[in-house]
Amino acid sequence: MTRRSARAEVRNPVLGLPAARLLQAMPTDTRTLLAVLLLDLAADARHRSRSSWESRKVFVAAYWATVAVYAGHVARVLGGIRQRGASRKPFRIAQKGYAELAAASWKEASDLYCERRDRLGLGASMYPEALLLVADTPVGRISYNGRIWLPGDWEPGTEPLYDNRSPAGH
Repeated sequence: MTRRSARAEVRNPVLGLPAARLLQAMPTDTRTLLAVLLLDLAADARHRSRSSWESRKVFVAAYWATVAVYAGHVARVLGGIRQRGASRKPFRIAQKGYAELAAASWKEASDLYCERRDRLGLGASMYPEALLLVADTPVGRISYNGRIWLPGDWEPGTEPLYDNRSPAGH
């Protein structure tokens, strides 16, 4: 059995590409946001790969597994090793009049918001929406029902970034 290389470029081939240096030169907040989103994409892709494999859709499973690997490699170029621990709960829930909460995922952010809402027993008119942040960058808005939307005003036909309803409820 051969030993794993200690060289970063061997363990993460994306580091050997010229664009990797440009990615690393981006502002910290931008890199953090992209790294979080890419790690989220990688997790979703791994889930789809497993699901496709179990359904005997081998080529689709291979595609999603590849997406997961590439997304993870690029995320690590952006975030670096030192940020892995800090990125375990990258989402901050900022809500006027309440302490900030930290969440590891879209689902956890929605759940924490809804738990606080239910615990306080306030109606929609009394309970403020929350802003979802990664570093200091707004990435979403949590509405009273716990759905997460793009930051900004809601418009008819807009789909949520994260929908907390059960699939049967759609």
